Amino acid sequence: MTADAPRILVADDDPAIRKALGIILAQYRVREAGDGAEALRAFEAEGADLVLSDLQMPAMGGLELLRRVKAADPTAAFIILTGAGTVENAVQALRLQADDYLVKPFNVDEVLLACERALEHRRLVLENRGYQQHLEARVAEQARQLEGLLVDALRSLATAIDTRDDYTGGHVERVARYAAATGRELGMAPVELRALWIGALLHDVGKIGVSDTILKKPGALTDDEYQEMKRHPEIGAKVMASSSFLRPGIGAVLHHQEHWDGSGYPAGLHGEEISLQGRIVAVVDCYDAIVTSRPYRPAATDQDALAEIRACAGTQFDPAVVDAFLRAAHAGFPADPETPVLPERGEPS
Repeated sequence: MTADAPRILVADDDPAIRKALGIILAQYRVREAGDGAEALRAFEAEGADLVLSDLQMPAMGGLELLRRVKAADPTAAFIILTGAGTVENAVQALRLQADDYLVKPFNVDEVLLACERALEHRRLVLENRGYQQHLEARVAEQARQLEGLLVDALRSLATAIDTRDDYTGGHVERVARYAAATGRELGMAPVELRALWIGALLHDVGKIGVSDTILKKPGALTDDEYQEMKRHPEIGAKVMASSSFLRPGIGAVLHHQEHWDGSGYPAGLHGEEISLQGRIVAVVDCYDAIVTSRPYRPAATDQDALAEIRACAGTQFDPAVVDAFLRAAHAGFPADPETPVLPERGEPS
């Protein structure tokens, strides 16, 4: 017997049977127990690759021991060896996932063959489980790498849009951060936060369809120019709809210019007709615009910006979203320490 030989736990209330099995199984590391309860304690303390158990024993019978062992380690092999076998007991043992059911008086070769089969089955189960875990780890790592590439591509696209407008750098990243912090204050789930983050980052993607003459105009827009500018949410929504990765954030893109009182665009939606994503991004986008220097006006202070946001609750903005935004602002718009900047991927409900 070698130090790495499989471990077999023999449970039988007959010392002569235990001794005989110890001799037959000398190539393995064998431990003995006089009843099911003793065997269970030994298994819980040290484990075993295979349990070879009598059916009828004091304190705990073989079927109950089988149930407890499989609950503790589903991969453990288990053989019932009994002198009082019935078809009903055999069927119940197999339903409890026993590897074999042998009847006394036993044949030595039969016992050895049953043990070899049971141990081989356990080895294959463990090998398959290890392979499955390795495969899942590889798939998860590849998914993380792909997610990172997609996020980098999103940020590059958002930055390109930023440079076409007259904001200082980082507008879309700040809007995404403020939106996620506000969403957490509202109790949004991680999958919803992820969709919100995507939509907030790309809320102005539709401006790719608006001319630079209008985007960079330092003064007031004419009516015709303003009408063209008002097309950007719908243009952006079409961009988002073309990709399953982007589609969950479409609400932020399509609705961030809608107003709580129905005076916004492109559809003049009112109240909760506006998606929650759109209501959040409307607030945080406005806040960042107020505190950002523009060619035609200086940046306002944080306090002035917050006061203006508060004053627009109930007209331009959803009052509940404003309250959540103000809480997030008071906390400094913290990132979630439990999750990455981009929340865990999944399809929002």
